[in-house]
Amino acid sequence: MSLFPTRALTRPFAPSRARRAGLLLPGLPALAALTAGLWGLDRPPVWRDEAATVSAVTRTPAEMLDLLRQVDAVHGVYYAFMHVVTALFGTGDVALRLPSVLAGALAASGLAVLGRELGHPRAGLYGGLLLAVTPILSRYVQEARPYALTMAATVGVTLLLVRAVRAPARRRFLLYGAALAGLAYLNLFAFLVVGGHGVYVLTEARWGRAAYGPRRTLAPWCAAAGAALAAVLPLAWFASGQSAQVGWIRSPGPEDVRLLAIRLFGDLGMTGSAWPGLAPLVLLLALYGAARCGAVARVALPWLLLSPLTLLAVSWAVHPYFVFRYVLCCVPAAALLAGAGIAALPRALAVPLLAVGIGLAVPGHLATRGPDGRQDNPEPLMAVLERAARPGDAVAFAPGLVRKYTAVYPGVFDRLDDVLLRRSPARDGSFSGLDVGRRLAAARLDGVRTLWVVGYARKMRATGWGDDLLPEPFTCTGHWVSGGMAVARFRDDAA
Repeated sequence: MSLFPTRALTRPFAPSRARRAGLLLPGLPALAALTAGLWGLDRPPVWRDEAATVSAVTRTPAEMLDLLRQVDAVHGVYYAFMHVVTALFGTGDVALRLPSVLAGALAASGLAVLGRELGHPRAGLYGGLLLAVTPILSRYVQEARPYALTMAATVGVTLLLVRAVRAPARRRFLLYGAALAGLAYLNLFAFLVVGGHGVYVLTEARWGRAAYGPRRTLAPWCAAAGAALAAVLPLAWFASGQSAQVGWIRSPGPEDVRLLAIRLFGDLGMTGSAWPGLAPLVLLLALYGAARCGAVARVALPWLLLSPLTLLAVSWAVHPYFVFRYVLCCVPAAALLAGAGIAALPRALAVPLLAVGIGLAVPGHLATRGPDGRQDNPEPLMAVLERAARPGDAVAFAPGLVRKYTAVYPGVFDRLDDVLLRRSPARDGSFSGLDVGRRLAAARLDGVRTLWVVGYARKMRATGWGDDLLPEPFTCTGHWVSGGMAVARFRDDAA
């Protein structure tokens, strides 16, 4: 009797091994991204954009609709989703940010699946692992905003497109079109990825490995993209009436372009800092991957480049709209190209290169989890108010938008008298609420002995720490600054 197993005995085990490999391929990047996202999740301070999320989602559905009619309609889907999340799990830092962490894990695992769909599973695996360890991913998965979800959705929509192009069918293009419209409702600027998708469809139909010509791919893609555009136009038209929401954006300059190049390739980039971190390694690997792997390059290069370049061009020629987080959804394309670069090298180099990448990324990870990892760091200022303010003291906000933080720190602000408030943010359908005029403000402040002014540091420095809000008897007796925020204390000893 032979001691070697026959083919009939070994065949049943093959599908099991294939299933395990199929689970492992997306599972490793997902685990790496989940680990990075959960590391110090409650450490970064809540900043002004996250405060807007808390302010929006803690309102009743009717109050939220009233808000969206006036501001932030582009984030309506995200706010509705987070309204359910916070109703179930509360508004703690971890509960608020966990959906973004899970989205980051989906993006990394989706990149592995996309590489396999393109016929290069190792490129997808390495790309997903690289994406998982980038500081830029941690920066955005550790905040309660829609950008990590948008990144994951973009990976998913691109995967649907690749499957539709490689095996054209009406239902596949319909699914792609519906997902593309959903992506835009999650983040309107993410719809720019459709340009990169169009380039991919053209190149794949003409020079790719697809067995189908332009008639079977280009026409149904145009129909799907056109239907998605038609579905998105009402949101775009309505949001155009809320353009004041992006009125603060300035025209991008050379520093913005430099930071864009660093951030697209995985690291944070700091204004005024020459440290590029992980970005040069990812860039070199991406260039090598683009040269060696045409199937990946045809998808990833237009995905990586067209959205940022389009937004930059519009910002220079028409109106400033460029903010990096609006094109965050292009970062997975750079990681996928870099993964293809690693896959094209000898296998023995894969683990050392990933280890070098992790080492280069460590400073960025520490920075994004530090006290200066966000534009604002309100926690030291809240500690000052909690320690020094007395029940019955008055508080004012400069500007009124800072009132968003009352939803984040109710225990601090509930015991203070919001003395200038005329109409609350919920009743006003805004984030700032409505303050009284200067004449009524003087009457409201009559008899107030201690007033705390909470605001943005730049504005408060320019106005004598909020002195422009107050009648003459008040004098500033102290001010505290933390990041982009400040608190000043005023007293009226005659009161």
